[in-house]
Amino acid sequence: MIWLFILFPIVLVSGIAIYFEKGMTPPDLTEHAMKMDEADKNNNVNKNSGGS
Repeated sequence: MIWLFILFPIVLVSGIAIYFEKGMTPPDLTEHAMKMDEADKNNNVNKNSGGS
């Protein structure tokens, strides 16, 4: 039972460190730009479609 008091904080801190390490990578700007272009195309198609 004592090992829980020793192991739990180590696992908790390492899990938080790994989470923030993966979150700190810079975003892929080309993928973001492609998604923005696709959204603009879809938006323009929906504007010009007419509708009732």
